[in-house]
Amino acid sequence: PEPDSLRNYVEERYDTNPLEEDSDGDLIADRYEIAFGQIQLGVHCGVPVFGTLTLQAPYSEHMSGHGDRTWFEEDMDSDGRLNGPGDWDTDGDGMPDGFEYCYALDSAGDRFLNPANATDAYGDTDEDGLNNVEEYEVAYTWGPNNFTSPLDADTDNDDMPDGWEHMSGIHPNDGSNADEDPDFDGYDADGDGGVRYSDLIGVTTVHAISVEVGDYVQVNSTVLWVRTVQSSQYVNIPIKTLTAGWVYSINIDIGQEVTSRIQDLAIVVEENERFTNLDEYNARDRDNDGFVDGRSTDPLVADTDGDGLIDGIEVIGWTIRIVDQGVKDVHVRSDPGAFDTDRDGLSDAAEYYDFFTNATDRDTDSDGLEDFTEAIDGFIWNGSVYFTNASSHDTDLDGLSDGEEVVDGLDQYITHANNPDSDDDGLFDGSEVLNIPRPWQGATNPLNNDTDGDGQPDGWEMQIFSVQHNTKSHSLWITVTNWLPPGCQSMFECGLGPGGWVWSSYLGGFSTSGDRDGDGQMDPKYFLHEMNLSGFTIPANGRWALNPAWGSLPDSAFDIDNDTLMNTLEAPNRWDTNPVDDDTDGDRLPDGWEVHYSELSLSLGLVDNNTLSAVGARGPMDPKMDDSDVDGIDDGQEDFDGDGLNRTHLLYRYCPGWDDPQNSECHIDPTSEAGNDFYDDLENFTNFEEYQNGTNPVNPDTDGDQWFDGSEVYHQDQDGDGMWAGWEYYFGFDPFDPADANIDSDGDGHLNKCENKWNTNPKSAISFPGQGELCSEFD
Repeated sequence: PEPDSLRNYVEERYDTNPLEEDSDGDLIADRYEIAFGQIQLGVHCGVPVFGTLTLQAPYSEHMSGHGDRTWFEEDMDSDGRLNGPGDWDTDGDGMPDGFEYCYALDSAGDRFLNPANATDAYGDTDEDGLNNVEEYEVAYTWGPNNFTSPLDADTDNDDMPDGWEHMSGIHPNDGSNADEDPDFDGYDADGDGGVRYSDLIGVTTVHAISVEVGDYVQVNSTVLWVRTVQSSQYVNIPIKTLTAGWVYSINIDIGQEVTSRIQDLAIVVEENERFTNLDEYNARDRDNDGFVDGRSTDPLVADTDGDGLIDGIEVIGWTIRIVDQGVKDVHVRSDPGAFDTDRDGLSDAAEYYDFFTNATDRDTDSDGLEDFTEAIDGFIWNGSVYFTNASSHDTDLDGLSDGEEVVDGLDQYITHANNPDSDDDGLFDGSEVLNIPRPWQGATNPLNNDTDGDGQPDGWEMQIFSVQHNTKSHSLWITVTNWLPPGCQSMFECGLGPGGWVWSSYLGGFSTSGDRDGDGQMDPKYFLHEMNLSGFTIPANGRWALNPAWGSLPDSAFDIDNDTLMNTLEAPNRWDTNPVDDDTDGDRLPDGWEVHYSELSLSLGLVDNNTLSAVGARGPMDPKMDDSDVDGIDDGQEDFDGDGLNRTHLLYRYCPGWDDPQNSECHIDPTSEAGNDFYDDLENFTNFEEYQNGTNPVNPDTDGDQWFDGSEVYHQDQDGDGMWAGWEYYFGFDPFDPADANIDSDGDGHLNKCENKWNTNPKSAISFPGQGELCSEFD
């Protein structure tokens, strides 16, 4: 009778196997299949129960009482096997009798599956995507007892429906697999999972790898070993992870060289960065609002849609930076089931890896151009194709959106969207029409570098101050009356007076030169009398010194800044100096003066032009370079023609014992700071001093009288007081006032003119004429 307690003759009657408890393997023991009425079960649905379970025998409804074999002697599905314990699937519906008996009743206690009813195979009561027979057929893949419940959409309670799990290739009756990531499609979203050899110095190779893909590692775990040389010895160094997580990729092989400190030798993905089976299922709710708006991803395929971007990146998302009327960071989550989420012609992978655009927005930067157009199609300019940045509203930063530039839109011109200055006139395309950088200025043509045709580029004429672009303002507003600057409504509160006022920018407004005339009011850069306005027409409401607009008043043949260079000579194709600043380079020498004497020295062959050209200078006094020979001394402080006083003669004159240890006489000590400055100053008759005195800086003897200019100027006596003008100037006397000659400035009993005569120091009481060095106050 073992093992099912049915005697052999009973087994014979029912055509069952006397050696098997469940002859047909349908998950119901033979004794229960032939029973009538209530039975006590210790195992149900293939799972042991706690205690016993009392149920109606599976075929009681087909029996009149105990031992009734009538129905059991029939073959209802005509498969050659008698009903009941000898037929695995009595009704022939594809579900074993035990499976149907397992789910004979639904949760309300109503009849659900019947092993003697072939019509119950194809319903899907639990709406999990598997009909009743498929719920059993799951066991063909996962094992005899691993069928799923046709009454429970999620048999293993892992929040993933049975049908999706089975169809996706993951076990629908294993509740522990929700947090697994078998296709490794999570990613290091925060960028801290890279395992690197940050101390790399010399040649280093990978010696050993201690982990495999899929391993879990704690913080500071050794992932691999590298071999390098330290102190002339080979050493093996452990490379450890800075984060805990799972090893998702190993990017290097044993023996391979480590080439960079920022090389990711392996990638560790943290818990929150994994893209688990449950995440793959929930990917169908793209915005996490509880409503399905997408599709689940394949938990066994890292890139479900085959677009080159793994599912984890698409669903977890990534951040891009967009320049769109300001800079903003946008988090992007694309559709892992769509090759091109926004259908702009760029695959999601291309938008992520190549163009850094929004894979869910056809026009990432909102410039009116689709991403594909900007990145792939491009635009034609002068027969060549160029492209724009699909993540930047204004690729060339010229103040016009890319979409505005490629059509004749608001500015009515088609300009180059990847060149801020289409006509190369120094003025950005956006500043020519729509964003003019100064007030009261007409528009210019962004495709014509000289709109008014006066030989001066538009941008040069309209140039403003900019730290970013390293430009000084050429915008000088000239008016002969009091006037109101932009934003000013009251002449009393903010009105300005006549003159030439420099416009800095809309941020800085008009600048001032301070209160130069001491009247308590801020003054312009130039008063009217300081400018050369001969023939220059000034309307009653004022005008710009330079105006590039078509039809503007002429301005090219004037020298407004009074530096002796006409505007056309100051233009970029000539000397490229500031037409509204008489000293462009700030070396205290007027631009025209520098140009004149630079050209003179070149014509006379006094300088080597090649040497100067090597440092970018166009003469010994380039008006745009404060130090033309790059020797650390400003042009204004140079003595190009060497016409200063002879230092040795000066030393013998003012410090006779300077080179004689036995002679202590010295009135101006060359070893003191003040004394050294005295000799340095007189030894160099600088270009600035030549400019002040009207002498020639490239000719040591301007008037040809065989007396060098420096000495001649020093020894002038304009006020006839018997003291040299240069000497008076140095010691702070007035070379045009004879009264200071008869003053004893240092109280040593000797008048200033006497000290000048005998070369002593009039500002030092211990320096005075010696014995026999006499002078009369009447001399």
